[in-house]
Amino acid sequence: MNSRVLLRGGLVADGIGTSVQRADVLIEGPTIAAVGSVDVPPGGCAVIDLAPRSVVCPGFIDAHVHAEGPLLASGRVDGALAQGVTTLVVGQDGESWIGASAPTVRYLNRYFAPVNGALEPVRYFGVAGFREAVAGRLVQNVAVLASQGTIRHNVAGMAPGPLGEAQRAAARRQVEDALAEGAVGLSSGLDYLPSRFGGVEETAEIARPLADADRPYVSHLRGYGPDVRAGLGELVAVGAGAGARVHASHLWGEPADIEAAFTAADAAGVPVTYDMYSYRRSSTILAQLLLPPGVQAGGPERTLAALTDPGQRAALLAGEKLTQSYLRNVYLGTVPGDMGGFAGLSVAEAAARDGRPPGEWVLSLLVAADLGVGGHLDRLGLTAEHLAWISSHDRHCAGSDGIYQGQHPHPRGYGAFAGLAGHYLGAGPETGYQRLARHLAASAADVYGLRNRGRIAEGLAADLCVIGEGGPAAHATYDRPRELATGVDYVFVNGVLVWPDRHAAAGQLPGQFVS
Repeated sequence: MNSRVLLRGGLVADGIGTSVQRADVLIEGPTIAAVGSVDVPPGGCAVIDLAPRSVVCPGFIDAHVHAEGPLLASGRVDGALAQGVTTLVVGQDGESWIGASAPTVRYLNRYFAPVNGALEPVRYFGVAGFREAVAGRLVQNVAVLASQGTIRHNVAGMAPGPLGEAQRAAARRQVEDALAEGAVGLSSGLDYLPSRFGGVEETAEIARPLADADRPYVSHLRGYGPDVRAGLGELVAVGAGAGARVHASHLWGEPADIEAAFTAADAAGVPVTYDMYSYRRSSTILAQLLLPPGVQAGGPERTLAALTDPGQRAALLAGEKLTQSYLRNVYLGTVPGDMGGFAGLSVAEAAARDGRPPGEWVLSLLVAADLGVGGHLDRLGLTAEHLAWISSHDRHCAGSDGIYQGQHPHPRGYGAFAGLAGHYLGAGPETGYQRLARHLAASAADVYGLRNRGRIAEGLAADLCVIGEGGPAAHATYDRPRELATGVDYVFVNGVLVWPDRHAAAGQLPGQFVS
């Protein structure tokens, strides 16, 4: 396609105003050249006459996604692209193999592969290494967070105690190096190991380089649901100690508890933002869902030893999380290939098919899979009313938490943005599209300092999506999780048309590593 493209006759939701405006959008190369009434001479550019009531939006930014594996492998994530997502922020939950030493990669390949996939061959793979590996191979843009758990493993392995002074200094230097190489912040995952071992003082100390860079500390909290106030309190304490902005990953809990924590954070002078998707079920590694942290603390070998020790196994089976009532709400996503027929079933259903008690069955599954199992938890305490409040708050930005591994992934990677779009459009298209543009694009751009993206204005990057009449529609379900969304007619990344005609950009891979 011509490097000058005119999108003509649509409405524009620029992510800035309060209502959509009728306007043309002129793209020149990778940049938005004009927005308004645009006259071009015949043959001066390619013209796309948009269907009536089409809306041009900024390309959406996924504030929290586990896409480093697909992007490294193929440079694109079609489940996100079909929803209009042009930029993906990876390195989440403190556990990415981006930034990892070779020993840390080996650990993460066993511990976290159901979420991020495995890095093969095993080698040191820093932020700069990832940037070089994807250069010239991306359809979508990618931004990278440094990962606190990864860095902690680099300097201390699985040692559970506080880092020593020299180790903290080494970890802080790794944060500085990651920022210098283009990282957009620092993530932690305080339900995961070894991220969980980092206390407030230690994490704040290694996060201090964020302040000068004006980058956020992003955390999978230590507590959600009934513990969300404590989880947010720890987040704010780290931000105060580091002098950094803070952002909560996939936030959920009682609205009154969350609002009270925000009020306390504002009083402490620590701005808080957050991301969340609109599904009740979560998705993560099965060991984290079912096993006490102490059983996992020594690393995979000790965890497996505990699962095969008769005494420790009996103690685990006496716990609430290995009961029939709990396991009927835990679903299998990634399982060993020879057990693929169980993917998508609840643990209780799978065990019943195998004729065994569910607790015994799932412990044996973890052993047989060398812990490499992913699962989804139906959080019964998370209501539709909670999700609506969370999605409507001014501090919210969209994050799918998409995981693209395994036989039966969570549908959020294929439908979160389309589902959220329906929520904002419930108020009507005139103002709903501007709310959509802010929550799905502009807010995440602000969180991560992506100042050239997330809005539609002259001089900004031409990351755009055009939504047809009726809006986006999610089709992925828990039973059919990989169904692509519909309703997005065109997607441009840095001025190049990349969706739906996957061949229009043949030879052009416009995605960038962004910082």
